[in-house]
Amino acid sequence: MERAAGPLHMNSATSAAPSGEAGGWIRDARWDSVWLIGSAVLVPLVLIAVWAGTPAPIIGVGVTAIIGGPHLFSTFAATYLDGRFRRAHGAMLIALVATIPALVAYMVVHHFQVMLSVFIFAASLHVLQQNAYIAEMYRARGGRRDGRLARLIDHSVLMLSFYPVASYKLVRGTFVLGDVEILIPSFAKIPLTYWTIGALFAVAAVAFVGKTILEWRRGELQRGRVTLIAVTTTIAFLTPLTASGARLELAFQAVNAWHSFQYMALIALFLRVRTEAGLIESSRLTAVTRKASRFYGACLLTTLVLFASIMTLIRVDPLGLTANQYYYMGVLSCLLIHYALDGYLFTAAFLRDPADAPFATPFLDGARARPLAPELTPAE
Repeated sequence: MERAAGPLHMNSATSAAPSGEAGGWIRDARWDSVWLIGSAVLVPLVLIAVWAGTPAPIIGVGVTAIIGGPHLFSTFAATYLDGRFRRAHGAMLIALVATIPALVAYMVVHHFQVMLSVFIFAASLHVLQQNAYIAEMYRARGGRRDGRLARLIDHSVLMLSFYPVASYKLVRGTFVLGDVEILIPSFAKIPLTYWTIGALFAVAAVAFVGKTILEWRRGELQRGRVTLIAVTTTIAFLTPLTASGARLELAFQAVNAWHSFQYMALIALFLRVRTEAGLIESSRLTAVTRKASRFYGACLLTTLVLFASIMTLIRVDPLGLTANQYYYMGVLSCLLIHYALDGYLFTAAFLRDPADAPFATPFLDGARARPLAPELTPAE
């Protein structure tokens, strides 16, 4: 379905794609390469800190406070603080805050190991779904009409990439968060599990390489989409190999740093474009979305307030719980609401009117492969 032209005045100049390459960027080649793909450099930087023996609290709290928390609360800004979104999705927003925190509290108190296991699976899927969304947006912005097989190959290599090595550790009982073993169903704790996942991933990877070569020969290669998938797949596959024991969760913080950086860049760009298009009704939200630095600052402040609230609960101890239980109640409640919202937002981007779906913002100009908000540069 073609998207109707929106209210934004866009710069329609598009540089010609090199031979053997088809266009299609979310904003433009430079912005995407810096903010969405090149930012993967954060992964080895955090891993160096992990390998150097940096204390776990410094890495965990540092990544969460600096970028993980702000990226989480940027979702709340784009949904709960946006009057247009609240009117269209009020029942969903209320249901999420009414059910998820209560469920998390119960699970943390009574089934802590199961709760952490659910969380790590949800987190890994969330990271991969985000990059699957970006890959599909590249495909749409380039005006491509790829068939189901091409999409299946892209999505398979992405969505399986974390699990060949992770499943091996899960089966052997060596996949832990801190000192807590992550659980899988007892029937899956057999070698057939990781052999099957590994074989499926190998087939998907070979198919992806073959498809990429074919696209290049036909002059249909989308550099952004292919590079993003290749980088994501490589990082996700290798991450479970980069640490073991209690340090394994810190390796995943490296992926979290990149994922959160990508997300903050996207949502800051999208909200700024929507503000300039008059699609944001809240004057308070408008005030903080006009500058990326101001938006980040507001999300960082909210993160620090959450940390302060958790520390207060730990000190007062009104429920007679451990510090870990209070911490995970607060953090996982917010994270799982964020995951649920993004699961909807990434899908709705291709189904709903772009005026009503924050992640459909690249369609507001009614165009394919044209820059969004050309005045917004990585220097800001």
